[in-house]
Amino acid sequence: MAMRLVPVALAVLFAGSAHAWSQRTADHDLAPQLVRGKLEGPIASLTARFVIPVEARQYAQAFGGIALPPLGIVTGATVRLNGAEHVLALEAAETASQKFDALGMDEEKPGEKRSAVMISGEPGAVTLSVATAHGGVLALELSVSVPTCFAADLRYAAVPASWVKVSELALRGRRVKAEQIDAACATAVQTHRGSTGNEEWIAFPAPEVAKRPSGERIGAFAGRLALGPEHLARVELDLAARLSEVPRDLATVILVDASRSMSADDLEAQRQLVGSYLRAAPDSRVQVLAYARRSRALLPGWTTASQAAARVDRELRAIAPRNGSHFDAALADAASWLERTGGTRRVVLVTDERMSERLSALSPATLKRVLPAGTLVHVIALGGGGQQPVRDEEAHLAPLAAATDGMAVRAGHVEDPANLDATLLVRPISLDFVTVKAPGWTQITPRSDSSCGDQTDVMMPEGASCTWWGEGDPSSGPIVIEGLVWGRRTQRLVQPDAQRGTDVARELSALGSLDERLQRRVDFAARGVNSTWSLYTQWGGSEGYALGFGFGMSGIGGGGCGCGGVIDTFGRGSGTGGYHEPPDLARQLRPLLSACRVETVDIRAKLELTYLEIAELAVELSPPAGTSAAQKRAWQQCVEDALWDAQPALTHVAAHQTFDVELRATK
Repeated sequence: MAMRLVPVALAVLFAGSAHAWSQRTADHDLAPQLVRGKLEGPIASLTARFVIPVEARQYAQAFGGIALPPLGIVTGATVRLNGAEHVLALEAAETASQKFDALGMDEEKPGEKRSAVMISGEPGAVTLSVATAHGGVLALELSVSVPTCFAADLRYAAVPASWVKVSELALRGRRVKAEQIDAACATAVQTHRGSTGNEEWIAFPAPEVAKRPSGERIGAFAGRLALGPEHLARVELDLAARLSEVPRDLATVILVDASRSMSADDLEAQRQLVGSYLRAAPDSRVQVLAYARRSRALLPGWTTASQAAARVDRELRAIAPRNGSHFDAALADAASWLERTGGTRRVVLVTDERMSERLSALSPATLKRVLPAGTLVHVIALGGGGQQPVRDEEAHLAPLAAATDGMAVRAGHVEDPANLDATLLVRPISLDFVTVKAPGWTQITPRSDSSCGDQTDVMMPEGASCTWWGEGDPSSGPIVIEGLVWGRRTQRLVQPDAQRGTDVARELSALGSLDERLQRRVDFAARGVNSTWSLYTQWGGSEGYALGFGFGMSGIGGGGCGCGGVIDTFGRGSGTGGYHEPPDLARQLRPLLSACRVETVDIRAKLELTYLEIAELAVELSPPAGTSAAQKRAWQQCVEDALWDAQPALTHVAAHQTFDVELRATK
C-alpha cells in the first residue's frame, strides 16, 4: 500500500520554561527544549532542539547524555553558535573521528582556532563533541528517524520521557487502551539495547486504512533494502480500528434450539447470546424461529431489533422444550422469511450439537441450497463453559458456516449477561488464520516480538498490526498475506518498495540483531549515526588546539571544560558543591558586542530574567572622554540590540531575577 505523507505538528516541550535546563533524567541526559515531528509513511521524522553552553578556546567538550528514542537514528543535524548556522555532513565514523582528533594535535599558536562539532555513537544514544574558538550558547537541532507501530488508526513512537509532556503530546489512553499499545508495540522497544525503561509514547493519526470501505479496511505495505546480491524486506499488515460496519439493510433470521436435549445452562446461554446480538445490531430487522421437530416464529413479522428485544427475551424464557432438533426444517422456514425481504440476508443458527445421524450426515452444500443465494450463515455451538463467543472451526456445523462465508463460534452462559459481546457475529472484528506466502524469500526474525503468521490459530483483532521480515535476492518477488474475514478468504499482495530501503536499513541498524557481516552492510545503508557513520562540521580559523590543552571527556587529555554532559546553575556564586562553576555572564555577553566596536567602552548591563527569557534590559555606557553624542547613541543602540538577542546560559533562574553585569573595556 502506498503511504502518503501525513504532516503532524507536535507540541512544544519546555519552550520558555523554567525547567528547560533542569528537566533531565536521573543520569543527567540532556533534555530538548523543543520537539516537532511529522509522519512519513511508517516513519516518525522528529526534530529535537537542544541548547547547550560551550566555553571559548576549548577542545573536546563532550556531552554524552543525549538520550534518543530507543529505535531512533540521527539522520541530520545543524548547530547555531553566535548567530552563524552550520550544517553537519555525514562522514565515515573513522574519518570524522580522525578530523576531530587532528584538531587537538596542532602546536599551540596564537592564531584564530577552528571550531568543530561531531555527533557519533549508536542508535538510541549519541555523543556530542565540541571544539569552540568562541564561547556562547550552542543551539543543536537533531533530525531523528523513528520507526512507528500501528495500533487503532494511530502510529506510535517511543521517545525518552524528557521529550514528551503527557498532557500535550502523548495520546496514550485516549483512543486505545495502554495494554493494546504494549501488546502491539512495546516488546521490540523494551528489549532494545537503547531502551532505559523510561520511555513515553507519542502518537500520530494514521487514518488511511480506516477511510477504506467497510470490510476492506486491511492495509499492507512493504519496503525493500537492496544490499547487492542480498535483499531484505519488511512487510507490515494493519487493521483499522473499526474493520467493518453493520449493514444498514441487515435482515437476520435467528434459529434458536428448543429441543429437549438443551440443558438449563444451554437455554440461558442461548437467551443471553440472542439478546447480545440484538443489542449489537439495534437498527437491523430480525425474526426469531424456535425449532424442535418443527419451527415457529416468536415475532409476528420482521421487527426492528431494538423493538423486538423485550418480546424475544420473554419468549425465550417461556420456551417449553420439545422432541426433535430439526434445524434443516428451520433453515427451510428461514428461507421463506428471507425471500419476503431484500437487503443483506443472514441466518444465525444456535445448536447444542445433539442431533440425529440423518442431520449429521447432511452436507453443507445440501443445506446451503435451501437458502436464498447470498445468504450468510453463522453457527453458535453451545457448551463453552461460561466463555465469550470464540471462533471454533471444530464445531459440527462449521462447514455450513464456511460454505456461506460465515463463521462458527462456541459460547456458554456468563455470570453477567451485560458483558456478553456478540459483535463478532454482527460484523467482522478480526482477521483470522493469517499466513504469509513469500516465494523467493526466507523469513528472518530481527525483532523479539512475534511475526505475521507465526501463530495461525490466533485471531488478529481490529486495530492491530503485525510485521514480517524476509531475506531474499534480486529475483525475490511479491509477497501475499492472507487470512479469513469470517469465512471469506482475504488476500493482500504487496511488492516490496525499494524507495523505502533506507527506512528498512535504519530500523535494522537500530535493532542491531543481524549477523556481523550483514549488520555492517545494513549500517552503511542506513546513512545515519551508528558504528559506520558520524555527523561532522568545522569552521573558522586555521589553527587547532595544543595537545593537553582544555581536553574534556573525550579521553584525549587531562582536565577540561568541566561540563561532562551536566548542565547546572550558571552565575557567579550560584553553583552547588561538587560542580565546576561555568563562565559568568560577562564572559558570555562580551563576545556578542564585537560588531559594535566598543573595545574602549565600559558597559554596565542590568538584565531581568524570567526563567530563560530576558524580560527587561537596561544598558549604561561609560565611553572615553571626548566621545561625541552621536557616537554614544550609536554605541548604545548597537549594544542594546546585541544584548536583546542574547540567549544567556543560565539554569534554575527564578522569575524576575536580576543580574548586574560589568562589561569592562579591553585594556
